[in-house]
Amino acid sequence: MKRLSFLALALLSPLLVSADRTPEVPSRIGTTEHFRLLLLATKWSWRNVSAGVPDRECVFMDDGTFRHPHFVANFKIKDIHVVELTRKGGKAVLTFNASYTSFEAIDFNKIRITGSRL
Repeated sequence: MKRLSFLALALLSPLLVSADRTPEVPSRIGTTEHFRLLLLATKWSWRNVSAGVPDRECVFMDDGTFRHPHFVANFKIKDIHVVELTRKGGKAVLTFNASYTSFEAIDFNKIRITGSRL
């Protein structure tokens, strides 16, 4: 029995390790998959421009969710510069700059949001 358990663990260990690894940032963004890898590998700030509150740290998750300290939304990549967030109550569209260091958005409440890579 121990031998079988060891064999099972040996076969599964590469899968377990790769599931916990943070994706690597691609050297260039040429496809939506490259863009997705960049989003998953990077933490982002979220700033409500008019409220003047501190930036909030957000992350894109491999399960297709966008996690903000005050909400969770599903994300969908529309093209290599645009991501759409959806949640109950509406949609927000994030448009990333050419260097993928920042984005601008109109959020779920029609408020201007800016963000940047952390």
